Amino acid sequence: MTDDSTATGVLLDLDGTLVDSVFHHVIAWDRALRDAGLQIPLWRIHAGIGMGSERLVPWLLGQPEADHKPLADAHEDAFLEQAANLRQTPGAADLVEDLRQRAVPFRVATSAGGAVSAALVEALGVGDPGTIGADDVGAPKPAPDLLVAGCEELGLAPERVTIVGDSPWDAEAAQRIGMRTIAVRCGGFGDDVLRGAGAADVVDDPRALIGRL
Repeated sequence: MTDDSTATGVLLDLDGTLVDSVFHHVIAWDRALRDAGLQIPLWRIHAGIGMGSERLVPWLLGQPEADHKPLADAHEDAFLEQAANLRQTPGAADLVEDLRQRAVPFRVATSAGGAVSAALVEALGVGDPGTIGADDVGAPKPAPDLLVAGCEELGLAPERVTIVGDSPWDAEAAQRIGMRTIAVRCGGFGDDVLRGAGAADVVDDPRALIGRL
């Protein structure tokens, strides 16, 4: 970690924060579940978006030992069919450029991996933003592994880093390691849910954070 106690950095969640993808995921999970003969209410699926699939599937099914891979593979296929419809959230690319111009250390973090992560980065449209994904860490959110990996890449202790995320799972993971969370509403979660999970502040979208991080 850096010896400069004044240095600060930023982790930007990708799914739902920089790319308007949450409801694409909901529809993809719904299709995967229905094709497997399972019916889960859409609100319940949405409530779990932000967790990695190995946590999400057992959580949705209420079966801690459930094998997530068949459903996760079906979800990936259904999600990628919608990839052409993905778009960045308001101000997302401008926020990335703002951080670059002001030389603020940052990384983009996502629970997605492989082709899904690549589709999200393409939709963001800012080149290589420096992405850490599910393929790079052990346990998915709400475990803090992804955030810890981001801090290590930045060379900063968690308390010197702010994460911008859209889900309570981002805030919960951050709280476990003493990291500050600013939540955005563009993932579809209410302020009470986001603050209840530990978010210090809630704004509409990345546009509201330009020049503030």
